[in-house]
Amino acid sequence: MNKTVTVNIGGMVFHIEEQAYDQLKKYLEAIRGYFTSSDGRDEIIQDIESRVAEMFTERIGSNRQVVIASDVEHVINTMGRPEQVAGADEENADSNSSSGIGGATSESRGYRRLYRDPDDKVIGGVCSGISHYIGIDPIWLRLIFAIAFFVMGTGFLLYILLLVIVPKAKSTTEKLEMKGQPINIDNIKKTIEEEVEDIKSRISGKGSSKAGSSKIANFFEAIGAIIVAAIKFFVGFIGVIIAIVLIGLLFALFVTLLGMSGVIGDTSIPIFLTHFFLESWQVNTGMFALALAVGIPLIVILYRIARSLFKLKNESKLFNYSTGILWIVGMLLTIWIGINISSQFRNSNTDRIVIPIVQPQSNTIHLAAMDETFSRMQDYDDSNFSWNSDSWGINSDEDSVSFDDVELTVQRAEGNEFELVRITTSRGSSRKNAELNSRQIVYPIQQNDSIIHFSKSYIIPKGVKFRVQKIRLILKVPEGKSVFLGQEMEDVIYNIKNTTNTWDNDMVGHTWTMTSKGLDCLNCNLDESNSLNYNYSTDKDEKVKVRVNGKNIDINSEDDTINWDNKDVKIKIDGDGVVIDAKEKR
Repeated sequence: MNKTVTVNIGGMVFHIEEQAYDQLKKYLEAIRGYFTSSDGRDEIIQDIESRVAEMFTERIGSNRQVVIASDVEHVINTMGRPEQVAGADEENADSNSSSGIGGATSESRGYRRLYRDPDDKVIGGVCSGISHYIGIDPIWLRLIFAIAFFVMGTGFLLYILLLVIVPKAKSTTEKLEMKGQPINIDNIKKTIEEEVEDIKSRISGKGSSKAGSSKIANFFEAIGAIIVAAIKFFVGFIGVIIAIVLIGLLFALFVTLLGMSGVIGDTSIPIFLTHFFLESWQVNTGMFALALAVGIPLIVILYRIARSLFKLKNESKLFNYSTGILWIVGMLLTIWIGINISSQFRNSNTDRIVIPIVQPQSNTIHLAAMDETFSRMQDYDDSNFSWNSDSWGINSDEDSVSFDDVELTVQRAEGNEFELVRITTSRGSSRKNAELNSRQIVYPIQQNDSIIHFSKSYIIPKGVKFRVQKIRLILKVPEGKSVFLGQEMEDVIYNIKNTTNTWDNDMVGHTWTMTSKGLDCLNCNLDESNSLNYNYSTDKDEKVKVRVNGKNIDINSEDDTINWDNKDVKIKIDGDGVVIDAKEKR
């Protein structure tokens, strides 16, 4: 067990072992003693301490919290010892500099980073900074920007953009990184001494500053500062707006989940979902998964915005790891719930049964809708949920759920009696389960004499889950008999084929007779606008089928001659009727 000491190095607090502290203290005191008479002594020592703090931070990382003796040794070997920088003799100095001061090998050489060079600038130091990064003379870059200035101003715009994006090398460490030089005592000393000399020459007026003080440089720096400030303000403003929206969404999500779970208020999940679609465990697990999958990203985004607005540098790794794990858990639960629900719809089943009906005494059967009222507006309260669209609707209460999605069509019967066929389809986790779901559908049909009343909806009782159950009815009408479609049947009938191609909604209120060609309204005076398409049988060049002695013959409506039983038969169809002229073959 070693004793530790808390120290402040370069503005950063570290816990350091007592032995390592003594070693570091002697090293820093030796540096202060060496630079006692140097120009810029305080700045040199401050930069050295800042670099030492950076190196300690890199060494300890997140694995440990205490600086040990080996860390101090690494810093000393990298930065160099004061006696090695003194340069007592030229050979020693050359040897040390060639090997990297104090054992600073190539591993200690910093990689180049892109900065703007404030010590060698014409406008903002962009070209000189890039030249340090790629290793060419800045004069060529300045020439390229000057030429690009006359190409639709692209050089100017690009320079302003780089002036805003590329940071300026302010500290000694950043300037050494910009040039790719090792950050050690020797280089820090040289850099600061050059800056001091530059300041002295400007004050004395004997030299010109590398930084320059031209009005144009100040002008462009001011433009860059204004642009940066405007961007920061805009980004900050947008960040505040987004943060407010995220807080509102999180609050709404939190209150909704608490309400659905019954902790606060009386908010409840629609009965259709809890009673007729999902199992109770699916509802609870889904709520938890929704809270994680949606809430965690909102919290993370809000956290990032808060760090940016309040300029918080330290980021909690615990927060990142925990939120990441929770979000993954939420997504996995969501996927699992989705797969589990979809498995309940894997198999399908179709049941077809013939519903016995009483044959009417007349040749006409009447179809009417039951007296039911379904709201076409969304309605929700504690005990009832209804949702309707133009094509189908849901209406549920505590005991059952009804679907406003019934289809009835009319076809030709093979025999001489009316027939009613009900086809129910459903899905389920297995074929047997799908069959059970389809058989448990409740669909009321009532017959009074020759009138059959059809419901507009079918019912799924409580305890039976919704698995895309559907009902299709087929009324089979014998040839020569008729069916009357009541006015309210327009919500029940679907795609009834007829000889006039009349729309379903226009078929109601009329009696339709089953002929050899199909359903026909014999006593109707239907407008052509009520048909799906017009009849162009009297147009020229239209082919018409004529059935003679059980054989079909295609003829042109205008004029055509056919060969029939050794006779030339000329048939003409026009507005006056059909003219047939048959002559013996010559």
